[in-house]
Amino acid sequence: MPHPVLIIVESPNKAKKFDEMFAGRFKALATVGHICDLPANPTEGIGIDREAMKGLYILTEDSKRTVDGKRVVDTLKKYLRANPGTEVYIGTDDDREGESIGAFVAGYLGLKNPRRMLFNAITKEKIEHAFETAGEINWNAVSSREARRLIDRIIGYVASPVLRNIIKQKGVAAGRVQTAVEALVIERERKIRNHKSHIYFTVHFDMDGWNAEWQIPSAPVTRTGPKPNSEFDIDDTDPKCFDAGLANQVANQQILAVDSCIESTEKRLPPSPLYTISMIQIADRILGWDAEKTMKIAQKLFEGDGSGHGHITYHRTDSPNIDPTAAEEIRTWLRSRGLPVPNEANRWDCKNKQAQEGHEAIRPSYFEVEEAGADNDQRALYKLIRERAIYSQLAPAIYGIKRIVLTDATTGTHKFVATARTLVEPGWMKTAAAQTLAMQDDEVNDTPTVTLPDLKRGTILVPKKSEVRRHDTKAPPRYTMRTLTAKLEKLSIGRPATMATLLNNVQHKGTITVRKDKKLEATRLAESCYDVLYPRFAFAHIGYTAELELALDQIANGLLDGPNLVRVVWDRLDQDCAEVTSKHLEQSHKVA
Repeated sequence: MPHPVLIIVESPNKAKKFDEMFAGRFKALATVGHICDLPANPTEGIGIDREAMKGLYILTEDSKRTVDGKRVVDTLKKYLRANPGTEVYIGTDDDREGESIGAFVAGYLGLKNPRRMLFNAITKEKIEHAFETAGEINWNAVSSREARRLIDRIIGYVASPVLRNIIKQKGVAAGRVQTAVEALVIERERKIRNHKSHIYFTVHFDMDGWNAEWQIPSAPVTRTGPKPNSEFDIDDTDPKCFDAGLANQVANQQILAVDSCIESTEKRLPPSPLYTISMIQIADRILGWDAEKTMKIAQKLFEGDGSGHGHITYHRTDSPNIDPTAAEEIRTWLRSRGLPVPNEANRWDCKNKQAQEGHEAIRPSYFEVEEAGADNDQRALYKLIRERAIYSQLAPAIYGIKRIVLTDATTGTHKFVATARTLVEPGWMKTAAAQTLAMQDDEVNDTPTVTLPDLKRGTILVPKKSEVRRHDTKAPPRYTMRTLTAKLEKLSIGRPATMATLLNNVQHKGTITVRKDKKLEATRLAESCYDVLYPRFAFAHIGYTAELELALDQIANGLLDGPNLVRVVWDRLDQDCAEVTSKHLEQSHKVA
């Protein structure tokens, strides 16, 4: 009798599900996460072969830890010795971390050609398909993960001693992504602390039944160096007029001419299915959970804790779109219940412009299952995931948009705009689904309905009156975990697989404090470290992290060499460290 096919996965719970679903056909064993890592306290160097730019990885070995790579490898080898000729498949998670784990397992077991299974849900259908279409390990993805791990080790182990030597306090450390996150909070804190209110002006024309507002021209931006960190922390980018004389001059227009009058339609899609960041945000808003708890609950739902199959698709994803086949099944289900459905499936653009979109959005494994999960927390998160996935395919609302652009009739220098937005077809907005908590979107701001006339280009209009309004600039609000997460997504900082750890570090590392009102505030230690690192170190620039993420994506796509990127980063860091150390010694001698 042939041996069962051995499938190596990460989670013991996942292995148990495989054994239950395919008893006698598949045997699943778990790695319990990564089986090896860079040495925590290397006797020499930092655990990286600088010449080859390779990590000097060792098996984790600690009998008291759940994760014990030596024990896992011994177990796998023992099984293969007892079952010679066993076919081996790698079934770790379908992301760069999972690819890396599979590669290490294959190396330590001496597997010459392990088959690589890729599945985004733990169901019989998905696993069968993954088994039948198994390919090879994606070595570009492995290289990308290796580059990320080495770069993070280099920055942490090379820059931190320099920082500690200058700051001379406990808890001082530098980290690539963590420094960028702290920089955002620090920049925001300093803007609040140093804010001085300034008066600015807007100009409005009453056109006898409708209003037009002056469009303040944007000032051109010239820059020779990198974008300053403070410019990554700007939420309000609308230009402002601080010149009262200019505002009064603009308001003194006696005759306006119609430059254009354009009508169009605009769709307002329902909120998208959840993906990692939006799931973290909605769980924070509705359930009051931090990122770490949300991801742990999602992991249990993915593995099917308490049932014979997984309840949701893979939960580490940055795509807001679900698989076309699943979308069509949902659309059919909605039609059968008399709910409005568009002619084609709804799709959304990624907010993260560098999103990998390797996985579909998070959805139920079987969307017709209304309730799933082994406890109340699992059931609560499943409900949010299911409602967002199903109702995302309702028909969009359609608005009629009319936009009139006026210019001053004498010089044409200034422009004034009036916009009307009228609901034509309510679509999903008039369904009961729109009232559920899961479908309440924080970003929606409905404008009052106004009526604008039909006007031809060149028509001359005389304003009924004009008004100059005074406003005071406001200090920006402090970040919350939710708004910080949204900013990180916008700036392409962090990835689905690392977001929970990143946000957890923000809350518990000690450099950022969470106030009673849930607002984030930087500590004095964080600010002291920031002042040493920025702008002297390249990695302390917020833009650096996003650019590096793009480079790692290029490695994963086979467009960039991983070791070369690591070498460039290390060489630049050595240069930055030498310059900072030299300047610090000079200052110390002057003080002495």
